[in-house]
Amino acid sequence: MFSYLTQHPPHNYAIFISPDRYFSILKRLYPDLTILCLSERLAVSELRQALTVMETLQAQNAAVSDTQNLFKFTRAEQQIMRLTLRGYSIDEIASMRSVSPSTVSVQRSGLMKRTGTKSIQELCVLYSSGALNSAT
Repeated sequence: MFSYLTQHPPHNYAIFISPDRYFSILKRLYPDLTILCLSERLAVSELRQALTVMETLQAQNAAVSDTQNLFKFTRAEQQIMRLTLRGYSIDEIASMRSVSPSTVSVQRSGLMKRTGTKSIQELCVLYSSGALNSAT
């Protein structure tokens, strides 16, 4: 099994039905992969439920990858986001960028509107998750 997996590794997710003793090895082999390890003593209903969960995860991952190319931040917007993530206030960011605080506020509001986020915290989470592209 392991030789096959090293030659043909799964891309998005994998469901392994194996003895419990192999679970930790599988998780170490594929740390970036969504893995569901199921015991050999699995009931059919549990397998169906596992497949449903993995299909849902795959659909969610596809939705995230589809949004990755929707938003491109300019260099100024990236700088504002990086400074915001580091905890700087609007006044401090404005001072560092040699612009007025209202300019920074308008730029952040524009980013929120463009990305459909409702708060700075939500925008920061979206930005730091990598779902937003950098400048061109």
